[in-house]
Amino acid sequence: MTIITVAQQKGGVGKTTIAINVAGELSQRNFNVALVDSDPQRSACQWAEPGNLEFPVYEIGLDNSTGRNLGSWATDVRAVEADLVVIDTAPGERQLGASIAIADLILVPCTASGLDIEATERTMAIVNAVRKRRSTPLAAILIPNRVDRRTLEGQQLEEELRLFGETVSSPIGLRSAFFRAFTTGQSVADSAHGQAADVEIKMLCDLVVRMLRKTR
Repeated sequence: MTIITVAQQKGGVGKTTIAINVAGELSQRNFNVALVDSDPQRSACQWAEPGNLEFPVYEIGLDNSTGRNLGSWATDVRAVEADLVVIDTAPGERQLGASIAIADLILVPCTASGLDIEATERTMAIVNAVRKRRSTPLAAILIPNRVDRRTLEGQQLEEELRLFGETVSSPIGLRSAFFRAFTTGQSVADSAHGQAADVEIKMLCDLVVRMLRKTR
């Protein structure tokens, strides 16, 4: 099993949008994909409720308390019947640490906000701590998300993210197609095929596939 974790220590950056649409595009490419919603807010499960996604979504929650054993949570994730699992996480440090620890690739969405840059620093600190504890590689892609290139902040975001020394994807725009996809319970691969949002996700997934090949 290959695990992709979508992680960010701040809410409102579009983690669920990235998780759903990356899973949708990879499913279109004939990967055997499942998505795990570990966030108690259940955003990915709500997206899936209309039943129009081409891949299953499993609710395997992990809250930020110490109530659930992290080992049993990881075992439940690995029991999902899929070759590639995308995990949509909550922003809590405990959840991030657990989902990053079992991942092969981390996707870190970041919007054009100083608070998001600071949260990305904290998220990458967790990633780097996990890297030090394991012998297998752990790749990461920073994703400029909800980018409005008409603003100075939007234009500078990609450059700011490159200062982390990690792989940075091409930007994902602030597009209504993503909101419509949630409304219809689809990924943009289906609801907006060929449109800008779909093309941007395809470019991101091209990079995802290349990075996964390097980890094997």
